[in-house]
Amino acid sequence: MRSPTNPLLPFFSYGIFKPGQLCYSKIKDSVYSNTAKSVNGILKERDGIPLLIEESNFQINGYLIYFKKGGEDDGYARVSSIEPKKVYYWGEIKTCDQIKANVLLGKKGLKGSSDLEHISEWDGKTDPFFNEALEEVESLLKNNPKLDNNFKHLFRLQMAYTLLWSSIERYTSLRYHLGANATQKVYNISNEKSFSNSLKKNVKHYREVYCTTDLKKVCLNPDDTLSSIKYYYQVRSNVVHRGKSVIQDFTILKKSTHELLNIFRDVLYESFNR
Repeated sequence: MRSPTNPLLPFFSYGIFKPGQLCYSKIKDSVYSNTAKSVNGILKERDGIPLLIEESNFQINGYLIYFKKGGEDDGYARVSSIEPKKVYYWGEIKTCDQIKANVLLGKKGLKGSSDLEHISEWDGKTDPFFNEALEEVESLLKNNPKLDNNFKHLFRLQMAYTLLWSSIERYTSLRYHLGANATQKVYNISNEKSFSNSLKKNVKHYREVYCTTDLKKVCLNPDDTLSSIKYYYQVRSNVVHRGKSVIQDFTILKKSTHELLNIFRDVLYESFNR
């Protein structure tokens, strides 16, 4: 995505680049100052991300972000590298106190989007995938204590683990970039310090799993973050289970779900509070 025409203007952020949101850390060292402001508009949502539509009868809260002098091009390049050009385009807008700013506007904002019920401010912390979904995963774990040769218990764990990964993939899209290449986005979690710290806290033993298609071995190692996230992702990919392996599958799934739930919650907390 190209940068705005006039990079000397401040950036009005109403989504993931606001202070306290998942991507603010991506631009933080390029920011000179940020100030809470509002603009005329309404918020729509498409694929879980907010879109600003200009509208004179309602106000949206956000932040006016000024990049450091001489670093404006770099600041906007960081924003543009994450936001997808298929969803947004750069425009200009005036805040309610008449300060001109660059803003990301939704392409075809009314098409394929849903109303955010006229909320005045978007907050990623309230995302149901980061709250209710994780509560449901925890509930499934607590209410599925043992196997008892019952495939229903295995299926419940599969549902819990799949839901957990839906939340993680939602996070990686908002945290790293909103484009394609989902697998690489997932692997980026291995570079998070919070992931490394929580991995060591929650995983005490080395173990391995095999890909069901080519039998390639993937290892869980608390001292190797990339290998470990690949391990958890491989468990996710092994969705077809034979009856004779049900006990082994149950044990792997239960350990992985419990560990990864704790790890992901630590990563979320750190990402929203840095």
